[in-house]
Amino acid sequence: MKHSSNNIVHAIVAAALLAGGLASPAGGVGRLLRALADDGPNRADYERMERGYYEHLIDAGARLEARGPRHRGDAAGNADELAVGVDDLREYVLKPSFRTIHRGAPWSTNALGMRDREYEVSKPPGTFRVALLGDSIATGWGVDGEHGFDPLLERALDARSRAAGGPAVEVLDFAVPGHAPGQRWEHFARVGGAMGADLVLYEGTAVDAGWDDRRLRLLLPRGLGWDSPLYRDAIARAGLRPGMSADEYRAGLRSVRRELLEGVYRTIVAECRARGMPAFFVLVPRVGRPEEREDAARIVAMARRAGFAAVFDLSGAYDGHDPRDLAIADDDYHPNALGHALLARRLEAALVARPELRRLWSSEAAP
Repeated sequence: MKHSSNNIVHAIVAAALLAGGLASPAGGVGRLLRALADDGPNRADYERMERGYYEHLIDAGARLEARGPRHRGDAAGNADELAVGVDDLREYVLKPSFRTIHRGAPWSTNALGMRDREYEVSKPPGTFRVALLGDSIATGWGVDGEHGFDPLLERALDARSRAAGGPAVEVLDFAVPGHAPGQRWEHFARVGGAMGADLVLYEGTAVDAGWDDRRLRLLLPRGLGWDSPLYRDAIARAGLRPGMSADEYRAGLRSVRRELLEGVYRTIVAECRARGMPAFFVLVPRVGRPEEREDAARIVAMARRAGFAAVFDLSGAYDGHDPRDLAIADDDYHPNALGHALLARRLEAALVARPELRRLWSSEAAP
């Protein structure tokens, strides 16, 4: 009940912050939330990361697979009911046209299985579309659908563009909780490829390195991932081949875990360039995890080397705020409504100066 009431207060505060744009809020300095053990990418095994970062996430593909094909899509608690298993690189996707209450907040998806409002597949005339790829933070885990940074950002950019006589702006949320970096791109390519995106925002966190390793341990034995351009080169360098033991897969993938992520980033950049749309990398922080700054810096550097058109490090978005006022629960570092408002404010400030978007609300905007 404590956090239920707190979330209501934070939602009201966030709404006040957004009045007239994503204005800068003030906040006191408090002690940092220390909820989970360190699970950075220098760990010998990423099982601690899975227990930490995804303790409150679905990671439904693994659970559905473990229960067997005949159970795929069945509900198994409030987490698994959000997803349905698929027989491809993604493992699972969000259940389309689904409504429930999850972690105390309304949860809904559209007909395409996006945690977003309904969109036409074909881009409407006079519209600029931004595709958001990401994980549980980008889906607004633990907050209602109106208070994630995606809808807040969409409203802010759309209002700015329309006020200048520019096009409508839509931010389409293709994020899926628990998806590894490569799975995020695979999902967008399958679901959003035909939706006419003008710009891609790829959202990641400091613990992304190693997550593709964890997913491929389950995927490769099923024959998935071997030929994917996202992973193919790193898998070859690891000397892996079909029919190897679980221990051999684990050791081989662990030896190239950073190369796996680098391959994902390079593939995203290359495919976006081939489609004529810029790709921006957005590093978002987790509430109360300042020890991840070093890992975040490494991932930001990796994204820059990969050639993203812009790289935004939002690590300081929560500075000056007590983490206890920003997390959805004492033991969960996903941001609440106020945390998402801070992310949206920081991201809007980074985006408005980019030439790819500045023309939308500049004096040169087409009538």
